[in-house]
Amino acid sequence: MRQNLGATLFCVLGTSALAAACDDNGPLMIVSAVDDGLYDAEYGPHLVIDGVVAPESRWSNESVGSAKALTLDLGAEQTLKGLEVAWYKGNERRTEFSVEASVDGETYATIVPTRMSNGETLDQETYEFEAVTARYVRILGTGNTSNGWNSITEVSAMGCGVEVAAPASPILTEKAGTGMFGLNTELPPSENFDLSYWYITTPADDDNDGRADSVYEPELTAGWTDPRYFYTDPATGGMVFRSTPAGAKTSANTNYTRTELRGMLRRGDTSVETRIEGGFPNKNNWVFSSAPASAQAAAGGVDGKLTATLAVNQVTRQGVDGQIGRVIIGQIHAKDDEPIRLYYRKLPQNKFGSIYYAHEPATGKEQWIEVIGGRDNRLPNPDDGIALDEVFTYEIEVTGEPEGDVIIPMLHVKIIRDDGTEVIAEPFDMRDSGFSVEDDFMFFKAGAYSGNNSSPAPETDFDRVIFYALEATHNPAPAADGDVTAQPVLAVSEPEPAEPGVVFADSFADGERAASSDDMDTNWWTTTNSSAIEIEPGALGLVSGGSGRGIRTTFEPQRLMDGQTLRASFVFTVPETVGVDRDSAFRVGIYNKLGRAELEGDLSASSKSPNVAYDGLPGYMIDFDIGMTDAATANIAIRRHNDDAQGRLLGTTKGYTQIGSGGEPYTFVPGATYTGTMALTRGADGVEISGTLSQDGALLTGFSYLDEGSDVNDFGMLAFHVNSKTFGASKDPGTPDNGLTFSDVRVEVLQN
Repeated sequence: MRQNLGATLFCVLGTSALAAACDDNGPLMIVSAVDDGLYDAEYGPHLVIDGVVAPESRWSNESVGSAKALTLDLGAEQTLKGLEVAWYKGNERRTEFSVEASVDGETYATIVPTRMSNGETLDQETYEFEAVTARYVRILGTGNTSNGWNSITEVSAMGCGVEVAAPASPILTEKAGTGMFGLNTELPPSENFDLSYWYITTPADDDNDGRADSVYEPELTAGWTDPRYFYTDPATGGMVFRSTPAGAKTSANTNYTRTELRGMLRRGDTSVETRIEGGFPNKNNWVFSSAPASAQAAAGGVDGKLTATLAVNQVTRQGVDGQIGRVIIGQIHAKDDEPIRLYYRKLPQNKFGSIYYAHEPATGKEQWIEVIGGRDNRLPNPDDGIALDEVFTYEIEVTGEPEGDVIIPMLHVKIIRDDGTEVIAEPFDMRDSGFSVEDDFMFFKAGAYSGNNSSPAPETDFDRVIFYALEATHNPAPAADGDVTAQPVLAVSEPEPAEPGVVFADSFADGERAASSDDMDTNWWTTTNSSAIEIEPGALGLVSGGSGRGIRTTFEPQRLMDGQTLRASFVFTVPETVGVDRDSAFRVGIYNKLGRAELEGDLSASSKSPNVAYDGLPGYMIDFDIGMTDAATANIAIRRHNDDAQGRLLGTTKGYTQIGSGGEPYTFVPGATYTGTMALTRGADGVEISGTLSQDGALLTGFSYLDEGSDVNDFGMLAFHVNSKTFGASKDPGTPDNGLTFSDVRVEVLQN
């Protein structure tokens, strides 16, 4: 579709850039296309000039608070008259962009003011303007109507001028910010790893209380780093743990320093204690499947597996013989003892290091198990050992194995070398270790826990470990009255039929995101990053602005009977800034939790870091178009969640099937307050999805759609998501105009 954009006269370094008359208007050579190096995976900028208009041959770079620039070099000053751009998914969505030009590549001026692609074609769209003299052309993208991505399959420049030879080979943009295993060297550890499950302790004592400082889940997941002890490795993107013997210790009973993560099943829910005095399990910790049924029901999980990919970069080289060169890289810690401390140790005179572990039982003597090499203070170089900087993976797992009528707790340790070779330790029988009791519990630890407190150079003689992957998993705890030996550990009990009435009604009066003593409150979790929520008495903020972000709440599962309706209603205020042409940009979803314990906490997810906990949850989404230029096109779409692997929940419409749409046209007025509803009604013919949007008691729009034949009838999670550039000019908590503000959210069961 040919569009004349009108004349734009600009000056570059004080010289008029209006081109001389030129009769020809044909394709110009583009010798290179480059960007900032933060393009997505294999979709580099050079692919927009390869002559291929295809989805797999595209440039993709996501706007995160600012425009992304695709810079074209014409090889010489040319008379430029137009551009032809083929947009990825150009027939499904519209992309916001502008175009600038320059003769020197330093000073640019606008030749195409900010506008939208037409959203109607996969072919190249033509953008014409009065001729200008330019060598460099810069397309600035600020995202599309579905998300923040800027994606182009092909670009052509039109005009005339001098002949320019094609380069002998494509000019590639070096990928910036990406290290090993797809980690980003420019992000804090919490944006490369899911740290919502952990808190960290370091050798710092910045508060001068005489004990090592700890940083808990909310602050850690918000991007906390410490250049002394915990940060992102600038070369690989890995998560660096550095521990110096000179630092503070966690207590008077601890002899060694550490920079180490501690597992927290509560995932930031401070209403759950870290541990219960007396050593009884709670929802923040886990137990063995050999523990009594009551202990399992009280715990946050049963059995567990810790998997880490890492490299040890440095160990201590000075001190007493029995301590030099040893560092603990993974643990299972019990109430008082340690079912396993996994050590890496390399002596100064050896090329390679060893792997071994200690089993410290609650009853009996400590035992040592050698896995690779040995632990002797005079150990010769272990030929099969692991060198410093060698990447390897460890797995620490506890399983319960039936033996007659009892469950035997077994400890498994596996080392996977960088060449894929596996070294598997003999399973360790823990039946006599004293952990299968009512008053004990477990938690994982990972990092650099020094085994040397005797170095004469405690500031400079240190341990450093880099993690490239870290995951901890558990089986869910059974119901309080469950028979743990009579059902699979992953079995999910079916909820009781829903009873009509209010499930929760949260007006945020307490100013807290966790459920308070008011039994009508509920917990609120983040679905994207930790900056999505801000809360104060009477208001819950969904902070979005320039970023797509989501929040959600979980509640007691409601199994609907025929004729029952689960209705969510939400009162919210729109900020002063409302985006333009943001289709499907405000999303609401209701889902079955499938008994997944990890959903009871913050779970970040993005296109680069999907979260499998969101995959395949039965449920529905409705989404609202925002700020449509043609208000008559604004409607509400209804989508069914599919059983596939997007890992995004509401962050994308991929993974959903659109089953209907409806409603009267509507607009969102800046600063106005609205009430929305989403309802699911169970009937003999399927599930009816309906909803409304009202302002000051007046209905603006409404819809209903029957998903015929659907048997989804169990719901326990409500979620909201706002796409980037939809509501608000800021994406920072605590600033004005930064997103939606909810003043009341409730879920209730109605009997028709």
